[in-house]
Amino acid sequence: MKNSMICLLAATVVWSCQKSETTPEPLVITKTDYNTNFKVGGAIYNTFQVSPASVTIPTKGENQTWNFSTLAETTTSTNGNATFLTPNNVAYPTATITSAGTLARAVGGATSPAVAATYFTEISDAGSYELGYSQDAASAINVPSLGATINYAVQNLTYTGTTKYPIVLFPAKFGNATTNTNGIVLTTNFTVTAAALGLNKTPGQTKVTSSVTTDIIGSGTANLKGIGNVRVLVTKNTWSDVTNYFLGGAPAPPALLTNLGITDGAVATGSTYRFIAEGLGTVGFIYVNANGVITDANFRKGN
Repeated sequence: MKNSMICLLAATVVWSCQKSETTPEPLVITKTDYNTNFKVGGAIYNTFQVSPASVTIPTKGENQTWNFSTLAETTTSTNGNATFLTPNNVAYPTATITSAGTLARAVGGATSPAVAATYFTEISDAGSYELGYSQDAASAINVPSLGATINYAVQNLTYTGTTKYPIVLFPAKFGNATTNTNGIVLTTNFTVTAAALGLNKTPGQTKVTSSVTTDIIGSGTANLKGIGNVRVLVTKNTWSDVTNYFLGGAPAPPALLTNLGITDGAVATGSTYRFIAEGLGTVGFIYVNANGVITDANFRKGN
């Protein structure tokens, strides 16, 4: 009996060792994985865009493999380090990084010149969130068909309502429950001058109310160009935006919106798939429009 027990224990130890060698612990992504690159002074990293036709929409499941190492590059960019700056806007007290960009607006077939903008992000133990952005220079749209000018002053455009805008929730792990976030509001202020309509610097607002469903649909290994194989999770954020317009403190007149080619309460939808990896944060991005068509894709590559 004693010898039988010893054999049984030995067999159990061997089985346990074999299991640990062939079954890795489930991948969990945290703030620490993101902070290698996505912080002020973080490591520099390169990305490249590809033709949307060269990739497919990720499917749901575990233990998958993706090979991005042979994709043809259409454009490349360098990110990290000086790309992210220390936040200095009191409107975003929880921001951990900012990045410089541009902002242009389009109304009634007319587009404003692009102006400087600053985008604010929070990366905390709870997740990565977009907080909003600032328009850093005034801009205007001239609409000849109405003899109207729409002016946008320097302003902060901050997500309000129920919460900030979620990108990735931590800790991220395949099998986490789906999270639904509703009532995220982004308000843009402007003034309208149109003599024929009796408007003279009349204040207005555009309000976009967003709902976001955040899910982790996949896990496995991705082969990255110049990096090799890394363990990844695939997140899927499905968003729905409802846009409403106001003028002089009331809903904008339907006739005015019709002349501008705008529909109050219009709904826009889409999905964003992100590949997130240990120690690297986001290493891949695929955007899918409301019609289920991929319109943008980019991936990480080695320096």
